[in-house]
Amino acid sequence: MKKNILYILLLFLLLTNSGCEKFIEVGNSDVLLPKSDVFKADATAISALTSIYSQMQGMSNPYIGELPYRISFWTGIAGDELKNFSTAYSDIAKNTLLSETSPTNALWNQSFSFIFQANAVYEGCDASNTLTSTVKSQLMGEARFIRAFWNFYLVNFYGQIPLVVNTNYSENAIKPRSSISEIYELIVSDLNYAKSHLNQNYVALNSSSPSTDRVRPNKTVASTLLAKVYLFNKRYDLAEQEANYVISNFSDYKLESIDKVFLTASKESIWQLSFPTPTNDRNSWEAYYYVLTGKPSSGINNSTSLSDALLSCFQKSDIRFVNWISKAIDKNVIPNVEYYYPSKYKVLSATSITERSTVFRLAEVLLTRAEARAHQNNIPGAIDDIDLIRDRAKIPLIKLVSQGISKSAVLDSIVGERQRELFTEWGNRWFDLKRLGKVDEVMTVVAPLKGSTWDGHQQLWPIPFVETQRNKNLIPNNPGYN
Repeated sequence: MKKNILYILLLFLLLTNSGCEKFIEVGNSDVLLPKSDVFKADATAISALTSIYSQMQGMSNPYIGELPYRISFWTGIAGDELKNFSTAYSDIAKNTLLSETSPTNALWNQSFSFIFQANAVYEGCDASNTLTSTVKSQLMGEARFIRAFWNFYLVNFYGQIPLVVNTNYSENAIKPRSSISEIYELIVSDLNYAKSHLNQNYVALNSSSPSTDRVRPNKTVASTLLAKVYLFNKRYDLAEQEANYVISNFSDYKLESIDKVFLTASKESIWQLSFPTPTNDRNSWEAYYYVLTGKPSSGINNSTSLSDALLSCFQKSDIRFVNWISKAIDKNVIPNVEYYYPSKYKVLSATSITERSTVFRLAEVLLTRAEARAHQNNIPGAIDDIDLIRDRAKIPLIKLVSQGISKSAVLDSIVGERQRELFTEWGNRWFDLKRLGKVDEVMTVVAPLKGSTWDGHQQLWPIPFVETQRNKNLIPNNPGYN
């Protein structure tokens, strides 16, 4: 068993440093990953699956892992949330990406490596007749959820992508790009499969015992992503249905006070990523890289401050500004200069895990349902959901200040609340601008402030040049890229 675990770890190390193609070649080797052995025992099968979450959280490397921070950082500087001070990421901030050298190429490679690993776990578990039935069901459900999760991010960053649904290298090496509708069809299918196979409870490392930690997806996590997928596809009745499933589970989920939202024990959290133990005394990459002590760095880390556009959208009474935004002062210049930064995560040094990177939380689901309700002309229901968020933030409730408010005004209010509530969380603002058709309107104003110009094609990122050379069926690249 120990030998097989070493095989898995070696495989994933090779994968992380060599891209999807190398992983597939290694994955076909009986020397490195003998599937019949790995998926004979619960422990090794679980290790194969949970290693993917460890990679998502990542090592201390600017191009590998650290995705809770990297995704929010990259989309924040590409859009209107963050000011960039890093010379290394000016191409992202100015929306002048090149397919050959873009740092975002790492996201393409990592996402497909996660998908391939998930496929390998799914196939290995499916073929096994020795795994415990509850463990087998949970692992297969998680594998399909992981595939859905990363396909969702890939389609929103890159548009049409190849759908990798197995571990057949010969087939995957020449896969053409699928249509957006086909991609979302697979995502929905994977999430419905996940819902039917995942445990109702969060599970411990053994994949069957209940756990208070919310780091392994359960049925509610799958429903949360499914609600988001339906919202993005304007299937508002189904988005509300899935959101209802999550919100109605009040015994497990509730809105926390602002200062408790991102703690490990937060009842608002639906899915978190975690270091098993503090890594170099850290709890999260968000705190490690966003917290400033002075002027932002021109290097690759601690190199942003919050944009004026984001700061200006908060009312003075909004306690999110007080609790989730902090400022550092550059005392090396006169007069001193203030830099505001996101401080949703605050723990810089600790001997225990008290905060976790939060992927999904209840506030987002409430805003999803509000938007779905508004589009179905249930304006009172939409306002009720928005006001739950506004009440916690200590800003005036819509129902008290806007008599006879129109549908369009309610939808605008939801966009504003999403901007204030979900800033620097998993690319939400960037995706909202694109899916709502507001990206050109916003970026034509924002881009000149960054010393650049905006063109609509820049809302999609380029497929890595090396991938289009390996697989000619990926040509042409996204418009505007070679």
